Amino acid sequence: MPVKIAEERQVERQWMILKELDRCRVEGATKRHLADLCHVSIRTIERDMLDLSLSQFPIIKDKMGRVTVWKLKDGYKLPYPEVKLNPSESLSLILAEEALSFLAGTPHYHYFRRAMSKLRQSIPAENDRFISDTKRAFAFRFPQLRDMERLSSMISIAEIAYRQQKRLQLTYRSASNGKVNERKVDPYGIYYAYNALRLVGYCHLRKDVREFNFDGRLLHVSLLSESFDEPENFDLATYTQTGFGGIRNRNSVSALVHVGPPVSRWVKQQTLPGLKNTLDLEDDWIELHFETDGEEGLLRQVLAWGSCVKVLGSEKFKSTYQAEVLQMHRNLI
Repeated sequence: MPVKIAEERQVERQWMILKELDRCRVEGATKRHLADLCHVSIRTIERDMLDLSLSQFPIIKDKMGRVTVWKLKDGYKLPYPEVKLNPSESLSLILAEEALSFLAGTPHYHYFRRAMSKLRQSIPAENDRFISDTKRAFAFRFPQLRDMERLSSMISIAEIAYRQQKRLQLTYRSASNGKVNERKVDPYGIYYAYNALRLVGYCHLRKDVREFNFDGRLLHVSLLSESFDEPENFDLATYTQTGFGGIRNRNSVSALVHVGPPVSRWVKQQTLPGLKNTLDLEDDWIELHFETDGEEGLLRQVLAWGSCVKVLGSEKFKSTYQAEVLQMHRNLI
């Protein structure tokens, strides 16, 4: 491990020890407890205690029965302001940590976990019961991103390229034809949607803004020395609101569909991309008007509604839908 990283982890660990001793002022903390908290050996904790003592932190030994514990000297206050969290604020952070677990393996999740381990030291002991009881009422089951440990370095390189405005060289497998090719890309950002982490940028091969899925199709990423200027009219947040289901096409398409029960009852509660108008019809049917540049994504969604949908227009989308349904029928064995 590089010396600088080892030193940073040592400082973080020793700060965690001080926070825990401050939190456990009455009962103190054993070396085993501190070792488990910091995920290190007891010997490492002993060295940390010595370093802290030499740095003039008033750490003292005490006895709780037959057990030796460590405490901060009475009246001593840590020299940094504490983050004060009420029980609900503490719970929200812990739930956020669990909800984001699908990003495990990515660089930011690693640092988020480290930040959370520090924040946990600011949670008063009396809040533990409230958090434990309430947390059982929530469960998060987002699909886990695959092979993020392998892709972590690629994500880091893409982030560096974006910050430094440097071009990337990608080895990428196309989703449409499965071919692998090399592409130069100006990175405009990274976003997560529809169970995929995606790099957005200007592709010099396709002469257009394209997306590159980190999960599976992005085989290699390298940083080039070539610089680029991001267009002033490009905004990542605005870009991610276009298309349908993470799919974008060059030309926009309109569609008019009727959706019946029971699917219509669920659809009425959803916020669908490109949906311009909704009309209630008789017998729980609804009429949906779409305008989107994600024709393929919209087609997949309409097909998923099965026999509960009627496609009325436009003629372009209607013919595309009919052709797909006929091909599905031909594929029946």
